[in-house]
Amino acid sequence: MFDPSPAIDALVTVYREAYIELLKRIVAKQTQNRSTAFDEALARDVRNLLQELDATSERWARHVIPQAYGEAVKEAAAALGSRGGGAGIIAPAMVKVHQHAVQILVESLIDDLHDATQFVGRRVRDHWRRAQLEAVLDKTSTGQTIRQAEKSFSRRLADEGLTAFRDSRGREWTLDSYADMVIRSVTAEAQNTGLLTQLSSMGHDLVRMSEHRAGCPICAPYEGRTYSREGKTPGYPTLASVPGFSKGYMSMHPRCRHRIGVYVLEGDPDPEATRAASNRPFDDRRSEADKAAYERQQEQAALRRQRRKLEQQLAVLPQGEERDAVREKLREVRSQQNTLGREENRWRSVAARENRAYYEAKDRGKKADWPGRVQ
Repeated sequence: MFDPSPAIDALVTVYREAYIELLKRIVAKQTQNRSTAFDEALARDVRNLLQELDATSERWARHVIPQAYGEAVKEAAAALGSRGGGAGIIAPAMVKVHQHAVQILVESLIDDLHDATQFVGRRVRDHWRRAQLEAVLDKTSTGQTIRQAEKSFSRRLADEGLTAFRDSRGREWTLDSYADMVIRSVTAEAQNTGLLTQLSSMGHDLVRMSEHRAGCPICAPYEGRTYSREGKTPGYPTLASVPGFSKGYMSMHPRCRHRIGVYVLEGDPDPEATRAASNRPFDDRRSEADKAAYERQQEQAALRRQRRKLEQQLAVLPQGEERDAVREKLREVRSQQNTLGREENRWRSVAARENRAYYEAKDRGKKADWPGRVQ
């Protein structure tokens, strides 16, 4: 079975390394050029790196997204086809439908990432011109103006980075953080779209939302339930009632871990219990341990953001006391990450044992409650 997670992590790492390299090249180019040719030289160097990044992401999208989508299609076909003796068989008429859906997802990912790199390219030029203008307003000597502009430019890069996207709330995303969000979100959409499209072609209505330990408060009320895909099966909540899906998206929120799976009524040893659980109140019933684990993961996420900011500053600040202070702060953040990581590993070990016991009981046909939820 194809797991896109390693491929996702690999591409996200490429974007992170490319982003830091971009900052380093900009600073290096800045120190080498003290003439009006700076604009052209900088733009050319930035453009070449971003074009390489675009080419890498396009190859990735055309390779990974079809696999993620196709694996979900096979899952749906295998789960339902066996009832009629045709496990895994996909109707010829659906091939073009799937191809078209994959093409849309691939092009969407490529376009989103390309738009981000184009935006970054424009921001580099905008940052430099703004720094020049501010320096001109402060100084009158030509030599002083250029040096002041360079200093201002480096400081702005260290503090702000290079924005690739501004969302509806006005939040600005750097190139690497935006790429991380888009890559994970579109891959999730590909998996869910592939499965739901295939189920539609086979006339199957019931699906199940996956459940995860230490889920977020948005997803927690909706995970682990069985849903009616099109509202055609009485007694089950509809998939359209789920956040995200209610607005036409194929996941509950960006970077969501939850996936849609096939639910086969005939294969459930206790379908009435499943139906009842699916209609329980939509409230957050995570265990205290899972809530604590989620908060710990949020702390880790905050530390990762802080670490990226410090690495960004380290990439552009010149040698000196300020850079040394950033390096020391980076050591502190890494130490905090290690401490939280050890706590997380201990919890994951306990959760893994609880999960195994849960699935073993289910496999034996025994009643079992999800260990991450208060019943």
